[in-house]
Amino acid sequence: MNTYLNRQKKVSSLLAREDISLLVLCDREGMRNPSIRYLTGHPSDSVLFIFADGRTMLLPWDINLAQIKATATQIKPYNDYGRTLSQAVAKVLEEEKFPAGSRVEVPAELPYPEFMKLSEGGRCQFICREGGLAARVEDMRQIKDDSELATLRKAFAITDSILDKIEATVRGGQCTETDIALLIDREARLAGAEGTGFETLAAAMGRSYNIHAFPAYTGALMPADGLSIIDFGVKYDGYTSDVTTTITRNLNPEQERMVSVIEGAVKVAEGLLKPGTLTTELSGAVNDYLEKNGYVMPHNLGHGIGLYIHEKPFLRAKVDPVKLEKGMVFTIEPGVYDPELGGIRLENDYLITDNGYEKLTKSRIIRL
Repeated sequence: MNTYLNRQKKVSSLLAREDISLLVLCDREGMRNPSIRYLTGHPSDSVLFIFADGRTMLLPWDINLAQIKATATQIKPYNDYGRTLSQAVAKVLEEEKFPAGSRVEVPAELPYPEFMKLSEGGRCQFICREGGLAARVEDMRQIKDDSELATLRKAFAITDSILDKIEATVRGGQCTETDIALLIDREARLAGAEGTGFETLAAAMGRSYNIHAFPAYTGALMPADGLSIIDFGVKYDGYTSDVTTTITRNLNPEQERMVSVIEGAVKVAEGLLKPGTLTTELSGAVNDYLEKNGYVMPHNLGHGIGLYIHEKPFLRAKVDPVKLEKGMVFTIEPGVYDPELGGIRLENDYLITDNGYEKLTKSRIIRL
């Protein structure tokens, strides 16, 4: 419980330093925000008010769930506040007797008509900006604390167990992409996970050239000759893993070369994983290696994981340089794709430690 209160107080101190009286965060359809779970433990739709004096007020859609899961100074039913953001904000401001001119920050993703409705009356100054306080909370989430790492390790252990089951299944005979996807979901839930962290991608040869296969999986047989990709994650207590394995069978020489180059790309990346390395340096080195071998990777090298499948830091070659720090958890997932030869991607999850890194998952190339 103290973990959540400590996080809330850190955010309140940011408000006080910027002379902002209130920060409003919202988690709803079309505007998801896992930071509310990070700050309170509440896993579902809600509005969170963080005051500069350290208090918080959570307005959940499901009050019963919040009373069990959430930590906040006050927890009140969203129904009591009109079930709309504008009404909830207006009522809270009235209850708190905020003085005229008080600065209130609302989500950067808020639709313009809603922002205008909030601003009606002009008594408070509403701030809606990119890179604001909500983004500062996202920055906080980059560095995982001990409790987060313990939760993630449970997700990783379940993930590795499922990887072993996938390998046993494809070595045991033919199944379908759908069979693999359902196996992942079933085994995750039986192991105590909330489910998958995102929609599983299972693409046999003929569809594996897609970066993200569409549809996510079909009735196509797996394994198949060539390169087949399976990309999945397991969500445990809100935190997700993210791995990709490639299954190979009866490869031609060029496909064998693709596999070898991707395995080499992973080694290049791992050689640079330590505190202080810039994400642009890391990604650039892998891109250079691939290009020297005649390949171009059409996506980023990786991304942070945690309460959301794609979060900071992002491993990009040319923009947004970030220094790797102890406690960052992210994917490394080099991949190359060809409409005729198929696609290959190898993805694992990594933690930056005091002097280097820890590889947290055991995804691999499955050779049949």
